[in-house]
Amino acid sequence: MLSAAQLLWVFVMGLIAGGQFVADDWPEWDPLAPWPVVAVPAWVSIALGVTATVGAIGMAAERVREPRSEGGVVQAFAITIVALIVIPIGLANVYSDPTGVSVPLYWLTDPFGWHWLAAIPQVLTLAALGIRFARVRRAGRRA
Repeated sequence: MLSAAQLLWVFVMGLIAGGQFVADDWPEWDPLAPWPVVAVPAWVSIALGVTATVGAIGMAAERVREPRSEGGVVQAFAITIVALIVIPIGLANVYSDPTGVSVPLYWLTDPFGWHWLAAIPQVLTLAALGIRFARVRRAGRRA
């Protein structure tokens, strides 16, 4: 939820900046403040990513004693992919950093910001959710 709030933050700041959402665009109307109004710091994305990983590992370690629906784990997979992998990579594109990583893609002229680092621990998050899914499914078969 908090990770998705980053996307909402970028949207609101883009509206305040006159419809300018990335550095290469021009404002569509008179901005209230120049872009970026208040950028999402990379440490926020990274902290949210690490927190999600710790939470998923805790879910995987928890013993499942009674059968439960697998839907919650499947939903957590989807949220991880969208909110914790795609959004930080998008933010790294929006908020480029001169000390960031140069990405050899034709549409990227500026280096990536450091937000993309939040996507790396999500490999562990997805693995932990896979373990949780298997435990929930096994508990359902035993019941």
